[in-house]
Amino acid sequence: MLTIVNALVYRTEQRKFVPGTVTVEDGWIVKTDSQDERGEVVNAGGQYLVPGLVDAHTHGRISFDFDSATTDQMIQMRKSYAMDGTTTLFPTIASAPFSQILTAIDRVKEAGFEGIHLEGRYLSEKRRGAHATHLLHPLDVEELEILLDRMQPLTVHLTCAPEMDNGEAFVRKAIERGATVSLGHSDAGYDEAIRAFEWGVTATTHTFNALAPIHHRSPGSVTAAFLTDSVYCEIIADGFHLHPAIVSLTYRSKQPDHLVLITDSMSATGCEDGEYSIAGEKVFVRNGKAVNVEGAIAGSTITLYTAVRNLMRFAGISFEQAIPCATILPARMLHIDRKVGSISVGKHADLLLIDPENYEIRGIWQAGERIR
Repeated sequence: MLTIVNALVYRTEQRKFVPGTVTVEDGWIVKTDSQDERGEVVNAGGQYLVPGLVDAHTHGRISFDFDSATTDQMIQMRKSYAMDGTTTLFPTIASAPFSQILTAIDRVKEAGFEGIHLEGRYLSEKRRGAHATHLLHPLDVEELEILLDRMQPLTVHLTCAPEMDNGEAFVRKAIERGATVSLGHSDAGYDEAIRAFEWGVTATTHTFNALAPIHHRSPGSVTAAFLTDSVYCEIIADGFHLHPAIVSLTYRSKQPDHLVLITDSMSATGCEDGEYSIAGEKVFVRNGKAVNVEGAIAGSTITLYTAVRNLMRFAGISFEQAIPCATILPARMLHIDRKVGSISVGKHADLLLIDPENYEIRGIWQAGERIR
């Protein structure tokens, strides 16, 4: 048993820090209102205690990619993410040959992850971004069934371009089977996006990127997402994918409950500049910015905690306002908020200790075990 005392505990419902204690047993939070005299006691010294971060969209790091990594490499990545504060993540599988996707799914399960994000291969060729054209595939309900069977018992998040042929049947089948669906790498217009949201699509993948741009006579899917309160908008707050003013605009449009920070990180994260790959294409990283041979941005090298701090700066908001965008909101989007995303009794004991003066991470617990 572990009790963290003398902490300023983040209360998600109130969006503020309050003095308190947190007691952990067998990896779960069992008390948040009183100290247990048994077991280890850690004095937080008045520092902030916040939930572990949740990344819904990430392709890899430390030179490995979830499309091709071995099970052991995935386990290494999982530990590396946790050391930067991301204690929950959905390994994101980009466009790849069908057999490779199946192998990647098996390895994600073997590595002990609870969820998966399938971003490839049901994407619009026009908005493919860094995904190779020859790896894209039409919306195929029968193939989707095979993938969903293979992904059991993982929690599944799926990106697709729902304006393509068979879009409604594809989306409704995914939802019927328990997946959450995001509109991404899509050329959908405003009306098409609204229809997709009516079918049950609940998010937009890396909003603005690989989507039709906003125009005053052709508002596109981003405007549809902004005007549909129930839709979550992912953003990559690395300073490359979106201008800071667009980050601020998106926050103002979707706050307080539907803005989700993601990394979309690729294998170069945590590594030196150089040549890497993602979604079947070469990627060149210079000064932390990843681009493919055509010059298109190809994933990021950001950590999720850096994205939190960038959001504060770009949108001019407080730490208290930014925290939900990387904790409870992605957890709700993925339907895993009963387990993670806030410091609450009955949830995973994934906790970050933060210095309130400079916002540096001073301690990390994953499932109640201190790892940093």
